[in-house]
Amino acid sequence: MARATPAAGPILPPALRDPLIVLDDFLPAELAEVMRLSLDDHFAQAEDRRPDQPIWDFRFKHERHAFLSAAPEKVLQHSNLLDFHERLRAWSLDALGLAQVSWPHLNLFVGGCREGLNNEARGGRFGFTYSLTRNQRRTSGGETIIHREGDPVRDPAAGLSLFDTVEPRFNRLIVYDRRAPRMIERVEGSMDPREGLLVLQGQLSESGPIVAGALAADAVVPAAAEVVRAFVENAFLDGYHGVIVLRLDVEPGGVVGSCRLLLDRVLHPSSEDRRWPGLAGDLIARFAALRFAEAAGPSVVIVPLSFGPQTSSA
Repeated sequence: MARATPAAGPILPPALRDPLIVLDDFLPAELAEVMRLSLDDHFAQAEDRRPDQPIWDFRFKHERHAFLSAAPEKVLQHSNLLDFHERLRAWSLDALGLAQVSWPHLNLFVGGCREGLNNEARGGRFGFTYSLTRNQRRTSGGETIIHREGDPVRDPAAGLSLFDTVEPRFNRLIVYDRRAPRMIERVEGSMDPREGLLVLQGQLSESGPIVAGALAADAVVPAAAEVVRAFVENAFLDGYHGVIVLRLDVEPGGVVGSCRLLLDRVLHPSSEDRRWPGLAGDLIARFAALRFAEAAGPSVVIVPLSFGPQTSSA
């Protein structure tokens, strides 16, 4: 599990393959506190609202989950939500190369609520959970528990080491690979919503190539697509699934000055497969050898590629 703060800069290469990232103090303290105060005001005024205008839906599935969910703009200031969403998108693009950020859901877990073990690979590449839960509260539980990569059958002694447990601390962002089985621990104690687990949740996923700088996008996309086509034709990729994201720093003369990985979450069903590092190296070399047209200045090109059931290409 990778832990960092936004002020620490881009995630270092060892974290690029990690299925779980935890960032504390994600938002500026003032913004996080304003959002939390909006929640407190919302619940304090609950008795004044008309019963025929419900805001919260109760989500229940026997033995799977029980919690309340709302459209966040009905509870929080829309301008604050836009700020949160834009900051999350900027971080996701800079750190992971993933530009698609869904509009969040606001979910509430009071005493007795939980989310059972599940995985959500079909809903998006990565998930995020941002906590507006007070650190001092009259409830317990609400931890996010995520299965680590590994094989519990081959290592039955692994026990609890198979899981990462993340507390729902105030202003903490959790980003996780949605393929990993995940649950939210049952909340125990007060049913006062101000004392419960309050989180914004949604998805992060890839888009097409992103170009920033002097190069025109229509000069980049065809070249990137040709590299991908040649790579796929010359590599046996059956079984691989997941996302890899490359960052190209292109010099004004069109030469790729550097090509590095931002993210590599491509997996194979067999733990015995050892071919992907070589294949990824070949892909990087192909992009590093690209030559673009000359431009008035440098450019940065982000190229996300996905394999498997949600395949997309440049």
